Amino acid sequence: MSDFVTTEFVDSNGDGYTDAELIDTTGDGYADEARYDVDGDGVTDVVDYDHNGDGVIDETRVDLDGDGVSDYTETSGPFSA
Repeated sequence: MSDFVTTEFVDSNGDGYTDAELIDTTGDGYADEARYDVDGDGVTDVVDYDHNGDGVIDETRVDLDGDGVSDYTETSGPFSA
């Protein structure tokens, strides 16, 4: 396991801007956090978390109005971090 964070930036529509940011916080080669800008305004709209590293999203946070604050959170569990 690595002791550094790796981030992959994805431009899914080819407009030159990052649409998704995949973050590996544990160094195992899998994204533990994924941030999405779904409307292209430069503000993260959706964040998915895999808290326990099993490849399944455990928590999703959604910013509905673009103010940078989560308006909706959905969790699945139980899980252990």
